[in-house]
Amino acid sequence: MGVEQVDASNACIPPTHPLTFQALPLPTASRGESIFLDGEAGRLNDNDDQRAPVILYAWGKLIVVREIDVSNNNPKTTVCPSSSHVGPSGVPSTNGFVYRGHSAPVTAAKFSPAGTYVASGDSRGKLRIWAWDHEEHLPKIELQVLAGPIKDICWDFEGKRIVVIGDGMQSAENAKVVQWDTGVKCGDLGANARKKGSSCAFRPCRPMRIATGGAEDATVLFHKGPPFQRVVGDGIVSEKCHERGAIHSLRYNKDGSVLASAGTDGSVCFYGGKDMKLIKKVEKVHKSSIFSSAWNRSGTHLLTCGADGFVRLVATSGEIVHEWDVALAQLGGDSAREKVPMGAMLLGCAFLKGDVPIAVGFNGQIVVLSMPSSIGLSSSAEAIDKPMVITGHQAPISAMTFGPSGANIIYTADSDGVIVEWDGFTGTPKGRVKNVNEEDLDLTGKVHAGATITSLAFSPESGTLYSAGWDDFIRISHGQNCVEKLKMEAQPNAMTCGTSLVVVMTVDGLVLIKDEQIISELVRLPYNATAVCISKDESMLYVGGDDYNIYIYTVSSSDSTNPLTESHVIKGGHLKAVQSIAVSNDGTKLAAADSRDVCVYSTTDYSPIVSKGRWCFHTQKITCLTWSPDDSVLASGGNDDDIFLWNIQKKMKRINYRFAHRGGITGLRFVGSNASDESGDMMLVSAGNDGCVNFWDVKEDVNKKFK
Repeated sequence: MGVEQVDASNACIPPTHPLTFQALPLPTASRGESIFLDGEAGRLNDNDDQRAPVILYAWGKLIVVREIDVSNNNPKTTVCPSSSHVGPSGVPSTNGFVYRGHSAPVTAAKFSPAGTYVASGDSRGKLRIWAWDHEEHLPKIELQVLAGPIKDICWDFEGKRIVVIGDGMQSAENAKVVQWDTGVKCGDLGANARKKGSSCAFRPCRPMRIATGGAEDATVLFHKGPPFQRVVGDGIVSEKCHERGAIHSLRYNKDGSVLASAGTDGSVCFYGGKDMKLIKKVEKVHKSSIFSSAWNRSGTHLLTCGADGFVRLVATSGEIVHEWDVALAQLGGDSAREKVPMGAMLLGCAFLKGDVPIAVGFNGQIVVLSMPSSIGLSSSAEAIDKPMVITGHQAPISAMTFGPSGANIIYTADSDGVIVEWDGFTGTPKGRVKNVNEEDLDLTGKVHAGATITSLAFSPESGTLYSAGWDDFIRISHGQNCVEKLKMEAQPNAMTCGTSLVVVMTVDGLVLIKDEQIISELVRLPYNATAVCISKDESMLYVGGDDYNIYIYTVSSSDSTNPLTESHVIKGGHLKAVQSIAVSNDGTKLAAADSRDVCVYSTTDYSPIVSKGRWCFHTQKITCLTWSPDDSVLASGGNDDDIFLWNIQKKMKRINYRFAHRGGITGLRFVGSNASDESGDMMLVSAGNDGCVNFWDVKEDVNKKFK
């Protein structure tokens, strides 16, 4: 185990960027594996009323810290920075935070007791400790602690030692306890069967104890120290209290008097925190595996969740004092259900600040549960009438578009075939689009049968949302209801829409759709189309090709056989295939981009206004172009994670927002007329492969650089 060189670059969005709000992704889930959730953000969060309750979880290689405020006093009302809550470094809150310091999928993370640091582990066995309360979230140390994935992490109550457990693979250890700042070992922990561990717990007081749970042997190993060593001997400790399978969750209560374990057999065991002897075993708390558990702040009740779709609250006496049917809450029904949908199988649960219980299922949706006042926990969740479901994306966002003018509605789609409708004014998800004619039996919300959605287009005339997916269908939706689908002859890769006419770009050519019907035959092209855009009046169509040219067509939607007539070709304008095209709002300028250059042409004679070699600062494929409402600013986003702002009058100047989205930008639009007032003229919305929807107020930067 060695200390590795720590890379601090691109760990977060730079604090100098004008980010005002982040709509965050949902937790990543794998069937049959626990989702780690940490709602205990330490003393820094718990003792400050200006800090909202937060939940910590993983999304791929990213760590997400999401604010969840259930109080009615300070609700989030706009996508502007919060005036009532502050973020980790004391600046106005942007709804949460995304940490991007890991190079492998994150498997566990935990706040320190003080709430100033976070320890996180990944699938390669690396432990990374980084600052939470610093504006740049600088890393403290990175260690290679295990040979395989880290499954669980726990701090000691002093914030000086960290225990990790996971897959030891071919090495001798599958659990280690180390000093937080040097990585030096603090003893030798016992190894579980086949070197596979699943959960660990550190007693939050002296004398210190560590408990580790096996992933296959249904055994809890106990250790005392420091330096820590396994406690063995018949009758001394109770190691084998579960019948079979994995110990998915080990948790000490607040004062360290009781340790709880839960696992595959559906039972919960309570042990003495100091002597580690079995106090009570509660059989069949859940009908199937229990994947997670969490104590309330006072340490009197244990929250558990399982694959049966239920969350239960268990007292230390063994009594189940309350239960929530979370699967039924997600189904939206009031009557009993026959079985548990796969998406509602619960894999994680936690208590937030104020003893607010939450649960997360396989579909990633976060359910904030109401707490009956009769239980007597003085929970902030007593103000909630019924469970609150927070939805969003579990996969990279692949497309974005806006709804009707002035409606403040945003639609996003991802690579799993899920479409989400957002409130553009508050930045909160309104719900997932669902198939009306196809029952969502697994409750995963996939409109395109799990296929990547490549493009979204909204028709302002009919109020229709069109989505194109790699299942070779164009799906037609009204609001959150998908009502129809159109079969394509070839795989659709992009779409563009005027007022009612939709042009679909497939791998074999172009197809025209109007009034929810295909109105043309497949128009085959002598080149491979790579980008497409139609004018607002639907008279002109602009198509980018892999031959580096831009083709301009006049459109005749009444001619189904030959709807397109070539009128001009822009040659020599690009040195690489054209990847994105956008027409200005007044129709006088055409912007086009490839893998490096952003060019602008006049639509009068197609002469270059900005030629290649001028705006050439992107380093990878440019995926998005959009004009500001007054056409004074052109924004571009690409796979290099960067957003650039350009101005025709100030060609030598540019604004660059680096590290805007990890993995690249897939959607970019100025709010403009989508807002109900003029507040969105310089509000930029971006979506990316990191599953986030970001709101940027660029007005001040634009005035400073271009005015």
